[in-house]
Order: sequence, then C-alpha cells, then structure tokens
Amino acid sequence: MNPPPKAQGRPLSGLPKESIMVGIRSVIPTTDAEAAALAVVESNQQTAFSKHQSWRMVKLVLLAALVCAVPICPSSAQDDKVSVDMMGIGGMSCAHWQSTQALRLEGTIWIYGFWTGLNYVAAASGQTETKVDTAAVVVEVKKTCAQRPSQVLASAVWTAYLDHNKR
Repeated sequence: MNPPPKAQGRPLSGLPKESIMVGIRSVIPTTDAEAAALAVVESNQQTAFSKHQSWRMVKLVLLAALVCAVPICPSSAQDDKVSVDMMGIGGMSCAHWQSTQALRLEGTIWIYGFWTGLNYVAAASGQTETKVDTAAVVVEVKKTCAQRPSQVLASAVWTAYLDHNKR
C-alpha cells in the first residue's frame, strides 16, 4: 500500500485553522496581508508562464522565418548569389579549404557542424533529415567542390545536402 502523499509548499502550522483547506495545496487568506501576498504569488506565476509562452512563440516565428527564407531548389540558391554572414572557413572557397591539411581538417569539422545545423532545421520544421555517414558527407562536398573550386564552401555543402536529399 502506498503511503499518503506528503504536503508540499510552505508550512501551515502558523496559520489559523480556518485558513487551511485540508488535502489541497492552497491557503484561503483570512487577512488582507495574506490576500495581498497570495495575489503577488499568483501574479508572479502568471507572469513567468506568459514570458515562457512568449519566448516559445518568438522561437517558433524565428524558425518559420528561417525555413521560409531557405531557397526551394538548389539552382535558385546558386543563381541568386545569396548573401549570408558566414562564420569560419565556410565563408572561404573550396580551393582554400583543400589547400592544406590543417584547412582540410578545419573545413571537415565545419562541414559536419553545418550539415548538422541543416538537419536540425529540417527536423524542427517537419522536413526529412538527411541520414548519411559522416565520411560520405565529406565525399559529397568534395565532389561538389571539384566542379567549381572557386565557390564558397558553405554553398558547396548546401548543394551537396540538397542533392543528397533528392535521392
């Protein structure tokens, strides 16, 4: 047999009997001070809840804006010269990425992160993620880069991602 549930919240021993509701975690205020304190607590709880709901809505709107801003097909992304403030080696050319062993390693790590980010956005927006082995990701990007070494690495990854999704 389970023991009865323990009471939670602030101790009620100091309150008069008429202000306690048995079995419920609520207190009925018997003085104006208790009523004011209870109103402040409830107000704070409602404010915290509405702030959480507001932040959740902001995140959903931002995600929707990001998804809508993504080009529908690879040709539009390449033809329209999309301008993005890219961080790291992803903003450099494919030729730069392939120029030294250290840059190849840095670029490979960047590719994994960018590809993961693309999968994250796809999953969060109800689209299909690209399931692929990590070694295959780099092979796909190298193929794309070989076709046009002067293209930006991020563009090559995006193109490889879209091409892989078509299969």
